[in-house]
Amino acid sequence: AYDHSNREFICLGRDGLPGYDKQLIGGFSGGNFNSLPQVCLRLFRIVSCLLILASSPRAMAETLTIPGSGSPCHVLTVLAQAFNSRQSEHVVLVPVSTGTAGAIRDVTGGIASVGRVGRALTTEERNKGLEYLSLGRDHIVFVGGATVTATTITREQAFGVLEGRLLNWRDLGGEAGTIRAIGREASDASLLGLRRELPDFEHLVYGADVKVVHFDHHLLELLDRYPYSFGFLNRSGLLDAKTRLVVLDFETKTPSAENVATGRYPFWTELGLIYKRSLLSD
Repeated sequence: AYDHSNREFICLGRDGLPGYDKQLIGGFSGGNFNSLPQVCLRLFRIVSCLLILASSPRAMAETLTIPGSGSPCHVLTVLAQAFNSRQSEHVVLVPVSTGTAGAIRDVTGGIASVGRVGRALTTEERNKGLEYLSLGRDHIVFVGGATVTATTITREQAFGVLEGRLLNWRDLGGEAGTIRAIGREASDASLLGLRRELPDFEHLVYGADVKVVHFDHHLLELLDRYPYSFGFLNRSGLLDAKTRLVVLDFETKTPSAENVATGRYPFWTELGLIYKRSLLSD
C-alpha cells in the first residue's frame, strides 16, 4: 500500500512476478493477519472501518456491494474475503468492473454507498459531493501473452505496437509471432498513468487491428486467449489472469517493488474508494 508520508506502495510480492508475494495473498485470504506487513494491516483496518460505516443499522446483515473500476478489483476482493471471514454482520461483494465512471455514477446517484476507482477524483467530481480514500499506488506494466519471449520494451516500441507499425514480436527482440495488440479507451486509469510520463500517448491513434477494450476483465480475457498478445494494466490486476503473462521491463527499468518505491520505475496509478458522507451511517 502507499502512504503519502512514507512512500509505501501496494506490493503483493515474489510469486514469479517481481513485487508480489504469494504468502501475503495467503495471509489475506486465510486470515493469518499476524504475518502481514504492518502497512497491509493498516490498509485492511482503514477499509474495514469504511465498510462498517457504509452499512447503517437499517442495513445490518445485508450485502454491501462496491461497484466500479477493475484496477483495485483484486486487492479489494482479497480484503472483502478477509473482512467477510472475520465477522458475520456484513457481507461485502466486489462485482465485475463497471469502470471508474460506473462507480462515480452509482455513488453520485445514491445507488451505492461506496465505489472503487482506479485514479484520484477530479475537482469536478469532488464538487458532486464525492470524497476519496486512497488505497495506494499500483504500478502500470506492459505485458505480453504467455508465449512471448521478449523481455523489454522502449517507449518508441510501445508507441509503434499500439499505432500498428510494429506487428511482430521479433521487432521487440523476441521470437517471431504476430502481435495482437490491445488498447484501452481514452479515460482508462492505466492509460492516464502512462500519459503522465509519456506525453506522446496523449496523441496516440490506435492501429486498425488494435482491439480497444473498456474493462480490465475483458483485457485479461484477451491476454489469456492469445499467447502473442500485448497490453498494459496495473500490476495487481495480473493476479486475476489465468495464464502466466510476461511482464516487460521498460527500457532499463524493471517494475520491481524497489524500483517503484524509489521512483526509478515511472508508471503508476492510484487506487481508491469513493463515497458520500450523506450515504454513510449517522
